[in-house]
Formats: sequence, C-alpha cells, structure tokens
Amino acid sequence: MSRARPKRQWALPLYVAAILLYLLLPLVIVIPMSFSNTSYLAFPPQGLTWRWYGELLRSDGWINAIYRSLFVAAMSAVVATILGTLASLALARSKRGWTVFMRWLFLGPQVVPVIILALGVLLLFTRLGLYGSYTGIIIAHSTLALPFVIMATLGVLQQTGESLEKTARVLGASPVQAFWHVTLPCIAPSVFAGFVFAFFVSFDELVISLFVMAQNETLPMRIWADVRQDLSPVVAVVATLLIIVTAMVLVPIELLRRRRAQETDLSKAH
Repeated sequence: MSRARPKRQWALPLYVAAILLYLLLPLVIVIPMSFSNTSYLAFPPQGLTWRWYGELLRSDGWINAIYRSLFVAAMSAVVATILGTLASLALARSKRGWTVFMRWLFLGPQVVPVIILALGVLLLFTRLGLYGSYTGIIIAHSTLALPFVIMATLGVLQQTGESLEKTARVLGASPVQAFWHVTLPCIAPSVFAGFVFAFFVSFDELVISLFVMAQNETLPMRIWADVRQDLSPVVAVVATLLIIVTAMVLVPIELLRRRRAQETDLSKAH
C-alpha cells in the first residue's frame, strides 16, 4: 500500500500536465511559424525572419480589420458590461422564483448553437436595416458576451450580500450613492473581468460577423479569408500577437481576482 500511494499521487499531476500540453501545443507551434522564411505556413519553419511582421504593418487590409475589430469589441464590451452588471444586480437582489428562470434565459446566447443564432440575427437585421452596420454587429456581439459579464459579477454580488449597501442607506445615502460608493468598489474587479471577457468574445467572434458584416471585414473574417486563399505566415503573426496580448491582459486579472478573493476570505474570518 505504501508503494501504491506515491503512484496515485503522481497520477493526477501527470494527467493535468498532459491536458495542458494538449491545449498549449497548438499555441507553441504557431509562434515559430510567424518567423518562417517561406511564403506559406510551414512547421518547422525553414529559416527565421521578421519579414511577415513588416508585411502585417504595411497591409491596409489587415490594419483596417484590426482597427474595426478593436472598435466593435470595445463598444460591445461596454454595452455588455453595463447591461450585464444591471442584470446581475436585479438577479442578486430579487427574492422571487422567476430569477432562476431568468438566469438560464440569460445563458441562452451561449447555449444555442452560434450558427442558428447568426441565421436569426441575419434575418432580423435584414428587416431592420442593420445588415452590414456597426450598430447591428455591436448589438449582436454584446448579446453574445452578456452571459460572461453576468457570470463574472453575479457570484460576487451574492457573496457580498446587501448588508453594506443597507448600512449606507441607513446612514443617509441614496440608492445611487450606495451603489456607486459601496457596491461598485466591491464588485469592480469582477466587473472589469467581465468587461475583458466580453471584449475578447467580441474580438474573436467569426460566425455572426460573417453573416452580418458584409464587406466590412473584422480581424477574424480577415484571418478566415487568408486561410482559405493565401495561407501566408501573416496569419501566424496575427495569432502570435493575439496570444501575447491575451496573456498580458488575462494573467494580471486572474492574479488580481485571486488576491481580492483572499482578502475577502480574510475579512470574513476576522
């Protein structure tokens, strides 16, 4: 028995390491391909060069697609964060039975297959005259990102409760003042995390954009078109930059979230 236990202790870490390797291997492969000396994607790369990074900076099509995606993602994240935070407040404060149904309803955009959602959005936006417009794609992307904001903020609101807000109200604060000065600082890291997740959901979305953006290419649309036609290393360059930016944003947010959770646990213990 004493010999079997160490083997069992190593089984779980090895399993986790294998899963992480499986998930991260495609990312590790993409980065060297961005320095490939060939005019097509190849692994392992045949020589190293910065040529394709320069090609990206000199291409108006790629740059315009990046700017377009940044604008749409930022606006979608703002809309989703505001609506998602308000929805989380309503769900956390309400004691009625219908809130359980509403929570599942808000998860609808993530449960329904995206191709079905995109088809419905296309038919609706065509009738409303929003096809190919920024307004339409922002509405669609913010709807798709809304569940992430709700999931990020609802749990924190349920943990903090209403005691601090009620205390502020007793001391003479208005509902708006109590929310702004008491509730919002408590949930600010979660709101910011929801904003970041909403931003990346919109920035990375392809299917709905293909259906409703017409000739206004976003970055995922541009990547899709390049993969189908040219398959140049510029795609790997874009992917590498996205990996770096995503890691630089998400890692500090996760560390901040864990630190805030530890501080909350310590305050409850005392």
